Amino acid sequence: MNDSKLLLTGNQSLVFDNTQTFWQVESGAIALFAIPIHQGFEGVRRYLFTVRAGEALFGIAAKTHKILAVSMEDSLLWQLTVESEEKCEPEKFLELVQIWRKHICSCAGDRAVISPVFSYPEKLNSWDTIQVALNELHSDFCQILMQIEQEELTAKWQQFQAREQLNHQAKVGALGNLAAVLKPKQAEFLQSETPLLIATGAVGKALGIKILPPARSEDMNRIKEPLEAIARASRIRIRRVLLNDKWWQKDTGPLLAYTQQDNRPVAVLPVGARKYEIFDPNHTRIPVNNDTAQTLAPFAYVFYRPLPDKHLTAIDLLVFAFQGQIKEVLVILLTGTIATLLGMLTPLATAVLIDSAIPDADRGLLVQIALGLFAASIGTIIFQIAQGFSTLRLDTKASIDSQAALWDRLLNLRVSFFREYSIGDLQSRVSVITQIRQKLSDTVLRTIFTSVFSLLNLGLLFVYSSQLALVVVGVALVTIVFTTVSGVLNRQKLRPLEEIEGDIFGFTVQMVAGVSKLRVTSAEDRAFAYWAKKYSQQLKLKLSTEFIEDILAIFNTIMPTVSSIIIFWLAVTFITQAPSAGDAGLSTGKFLAFNSAFAIFIVGTTQLSNTIVSILDISIFWERAKPIFQAQSEIDLSKSDPGRLTGKVKVDRVTFRYREDGPLNLADVTIQAQPGEFIALVGPSGSGKSTLIRLLLGFETPKDGTIYYDGQDLSGLDISAVRRQIGVVLQNGRINSASIFENISSGALVTMEEAWEAARMAGFAEDIQSMPMEMHTVISEGGTNLSGGQRQRLLIARALVLKPKILIFDEATSALDNRTQAIVSTSLDNLGVTRIVIAHRLSTIQNADRIYVIEAGRVVQQGKFEELVNQEGLFANLMARQM
Repeated sequence: MNDSKLLLTGNQSLVFDNTQTFWQVESGAIALFAIPIHQGFEGVRRYLFTVRAGEALFGIAAKTHKILAVSMEDSLLWQLTVESEEKCEPEKFLELVQIWRKHICSCAGDRAVISPVFSYPEKLNSWDTIQVALNELHSDFCQILMQIEQEELTAKWQQFQAREQLNHQAKVGALGNLAAVLKPKQAEFLQSETPLLIATGAVGKALGIKILPPARSEDMNRIKEPLEAIARASRIRIRRVLLNDKWWQKDTGPLLAYTQQDNRPVAVLPVGARKYEIFDPNHTRIPVNNDTAQTLAPFAYVFYRPLPDKHLTAIDLLVFAFQGQIKEVLVILLTGTIATLLGMLTPLATAVLIDSAIPDADRGLLVQIALGLFAASIGTIIFQIAQGFSTLRLDTKASIDSQAALWDRLLNLRVSFFREYSIGDLQSRVSVITQIRQKLSDTVLRTIFTSVFSLLNLGLLFVYSSQLALVVVGVALVTIVFTTVSGVLNRQKLRPLEEIEGDIFGFTVQMVAGVSKLRVTSAEDRAFAYWAKKYSQQLKLKLSTEFIEDILAIFNTIMPTVSSIIIFWLAVTFITQAPSAGDAGLSTGKFLAFNSAFAIFIVGTTQLSNTIVSILDISIFWERAKPIFQAQSEIDLSKSDPGRLTGKVKVDRVTFRYREDGPLNLADVTIQAQPGEFIALVGPSGSGKSTLIRLLLGFETPKDGTIYYDGQDLSGLDISAVRRQIGVVLQNGRINSASIFENISSGALVTMEEAWEAARMAGFAEDIQSMPMEMHTVISEGGTNLSGGQRQRLLIARALVLKPKILIFDEATSALDNRTQAIVSTSLDNLGVTRIVIAHRLSTIQNADRIYVIEAGRVVQQGKFEELVNQEGLFANLMARQM
């Protein structure tokens, strides 16, 4: 083939499929397109790149694609053959080949595969070697084009499926709304998007919980169970449970389960007494029996309701505990009423027996009375058993719900709340909440109901004798007044008693935890003296409350006897005066019936008066527990999700103090970090560095100023979603009692290889390899079987394993030697993430992009290491002390 020139006018095309020729563009520009070929049919053009003047085009021969060149303007091309290659200068020709390769690689993106020949330019010294390299490059490029086309086809198919699913859900939702007019339950679960959300929504509907989809900030690739992301977004707690034999015949509440065959999520919902049905995301309902239960996986999940996000009262706690238990409450009320009414038959039968059956020697009536009382006794026993079972079920469910909700609320409180109370005192306040629930359930469900039902006998007393009934009312009032006064007096002693018991419990916990410190300082006697002083005060208060309780117990013991004496004395008078008055009056039978009803009534009155005392006690307990329920929670559903953070952080003129009357810990501090920057905070102890870290993590709230993550105000963000995207190592970081792998992964979906990589980046891999069980070595609580440096490296590995965009280290490398410190620093440099580091060892921050020097809560210097070393100021002074 002779060398020739070709002039292409605008939009004129030419196919390049001859590998033995190439074209050099003398002028103009040529756009290249790839046309896929499938079974002889050509597909849609795909733009690749543009070749401009001074560059060359090389022929590509492929069965899968046709390369088409289209002139973007009038262009002049010079066609060259193998022989004409010798006319080109070698360096110029090689430059043309390299430019062509760059075009190919830029078009292929990160998928590009470069022929090994191009890695050795000195070998590209002949057309044959260049031809081999170009053929390999073109072959790889065509394969990449096929991959791209397949990915695009898959994406379009997924978009089509998603669009069809949305259309289907819209139609089903519309039909559900129409069906809900007559059958509301038909539209219960039709608003969710995925099978898991639909099934979870069904369980949430049964429990009165609003289910939300996972937040945008969630990294779903790092979550072992997708349900966890839904639970976090919905602010609920979940627990994995085992489905034992015949579980559907027990009252286990709504469950989220998975099918055994295809691991499809389903809701298992109660539909009656010991009856369940499987609600499938396809909106089918199947009753649970021996056969259908076998289709479910052996594990399921239980949901726990959270307490309302507001300041709670004792009544709110009671309403929460009994929510959804209306049926049980109605059973208790109904059975109690019926049992009381049956009990009232005894006084009535007594009157008939004494006044009619015995005087008339009516054996038939006597048998009827006996059978009637026997039937009433059996009925009373049955109804009391039914009431007892309902009370037990209600108490058990209330205990489970309230305990779980209590700990959920406690874990969601701000960190600053826990600074106000010692561990022991806080534990005492938490245990008081259990006492409140027990007293509420026992008092309200058992004592009050029983007492009120017993008071129904008062009407019977007035039927038999209004005069004696008024005396009984007087006795009841005296009992209630005396008991109430005793309760008020006891309450005055109980309040300081609860406070001092909390102090003693807290101090005891501190003494046990600090035994070694007490012995080192030889302070055992002083500690015992302090404890004995508090304990003696507790004993005095305890004895005074017990004295009041003893007086009340004596009163409740003698009051029925005294009241019976009064009743009998008056009854004798009324009975003896009745014949002389010329009327029936109070007969012996009526009096005995009256006395029987009186005995039931006075017992109920005594129980009711004791209940009043218990309610007064609850108010004291509530004062102890109130801070937990009225403290502000970190969880706020009105706050927005931050999305996936990129690493941009800014502290804008922040001012903060721990107490309103305390000194400023930070004053007008401004710090910023761009994505990937290394920011160091230095300064003397107490200057406010750790306080700044606490503010960045949302542990404290600035009094003035704003903290931004990716330009978003932290005060308006879901703080837990922000923290999940930050790797943190604090001064007082603790290690859990678990294996090294479990400590590094911290519950996230982490492979063993990723755990090893994190350990290597933290300089901890060699230590782990020297242990007999390596990654499976069990660490004791607090990491007491590791050295200080090993504990720090384990914490660093835990912070690095998920490769967060932001790392915050508070003296995280203080216990590391220089070699390990260098390994950690190199690893962090290679990660390219935003780092905010507090360091006292200034040699570790030489590569920092920016150093902020803080003194007395203010930024006094900032700049790079070299700049600050050569400036007079605090940083130079700190550096001089370490040299």
